[in-house]
Amino acid sequence: MASIHRTKHSTWEIKWRENGKPKSTTVKEKNEALALKLKIESRGSHVRTKDAPTLREFAKEWMAKKNVTKETKERYAEQLKTHVLPFLGHLSLTELKPQRLDEWQTKRLSEGAGPAVLGKAQAVLKQILDKAVLPGEYIETNPMLSIERPGYEKRSHRWLTAGDVEALRLWFIDREDLGSATLISILGYVGIRPEDALARIWPDFDAKLSVTTKNVNGVIKPGSKTGMAYIRRVEVPEIVAQDFEEWRLASNGRGLMFPRKSDKQPWTKSDYDNWRSRHPKGKDKKRPRCFKAAAEAIDMPTLRPYDLRHTAASLMAAAGWTAVEIAAQLGHSPAESQKTYQHLIHTDRRDRGSIDDYIREARGLAPERTAERV
Repeated sequence: MASIHRTKHSTWEIKWRENGKPKSTTVKEKNEALALKLKIESRGSHVRTKDAPTLREFAKEWMAKKNVTKETKERYAEQLKTHVLPFLGHLSLTELKPQRLDEWQTKRLSEGAGPAVLGKAQAVLKQILDKAVLPGEYIETNPMLSIERPGYEKRSHRWLTAGDVEALRLWFIDREDLGSATLISILGYVGIRPEDALARIWPDFDAKLSVTTKNVNGVIKPGSKTGMAYIRRVEVPEIVAQDFEEWRLASNGRGLMFPRKSDKQPWTKSDYDNWRSRHPKGKDKKRPRCFKAAAEAIDMPTLRPYDLRHTAASLMAAAGWTAVEIAAQLGHSPAESQKTYQHLIHTDRRDRGSIDDYIREARGLAPERTAERV
């Protein structure tokens, strides 16, 4: 089996094996490459079979060479360890036929593997087998191309009203947790990601908020979740700025805006998970202060902190912000804003208002929640 691919010089390279040895040649036109490919293949397949490694061996080699962040590698390794290698790792690459992979997928789903999670593991496996085709040349085609990712209903975006945000904020204030209440404000009205919010330091805030770093499991790193291209300064509503000042006074206003209480260090993933979805143990067990408890208290048990980001976007759209302005605030592309929030964005800019207006109205009504959604 011969393979062709385009080179960086806009020519076409054909690779094949002949008598166990790798061969290659380059031509200018794709049609010429296709014709030569057919000619080579007419001589018979030269793909290696006897020396094909097992999937476990090849995956280890692939992981060592993969140029991604440490966090991404760890995620890939966990997906392979949980869903792929215990079931397929002992097989040679040439044994990974579509039928075998289909049986694996069916078995994992029947054992309770989530379709979304299994789909991510399949995406990693596809990347590995792509390299087994080329440059590895252990198999002729990627068998994962024949396997459809398991279908599932994707969770739709959820937007709250400013009144809903205020109900959450007041829940924490009632429990003397001003830090969490301020975090609710920054997520719900400014719209930055939780990992960006948990990396902010007080010098980042003046009239606007500088978003130049992110919190990755307790380590503050440069850039945002989507890379260095989205380092930015974002708008902060006037009332949220007042929330910041109250929290600055209460927390001495030095270092991180939202440090860990015990040692003033950045939150780790476990810290965030505890705040987001678990009832704290020990002394605080009778008075849980986690986000899940707050969401349950306002009759929104499935609410997630990330829904507040979508809420901020919906308030921006209601205030007359354009897709480009929303994208700059949230730290993603205008195309993403257009796709996700177009149905909320007003085209008549004469109706442009202020997010502060929505917050003022909500705080005037609090603790009541309005039923209408933006």
